[in-house]
Amino acid sequence: MGRDTIADIITSIRNADMDRKVTVRIASTNITENIVKILFTGRFYRKREETSGKQQIFFGGMGIVILSTSRGIMTDREARLERIGGEILCYI
Repeated sequence: MGRDTIADIITSIRNADMDRKVTVRIASTNITENIVKILFTGRFYRKREETSGKQQIFFGGMGIVILSTSRGIMTDREARLERIGGEILCYI
């Protein structure tokens, strides 16, 4: 079985939030890069640092829905503006 990268990211963020931590480290892959870019543009986090294949995220934002669409990974707001549908990857 393979790893569920998206679930790992969400779980790491949720656990860090519950522990009231301001940072979390996640593995650096193409899909995590896309999700982190969405979180950054949605102002879910304030700053990102990358060292030795790991990303460090500093929190500070509100909830967001991330979709996988025919035009790539995007937020629900972006998909509505472009009038396209997709599969929900996660709620944050």
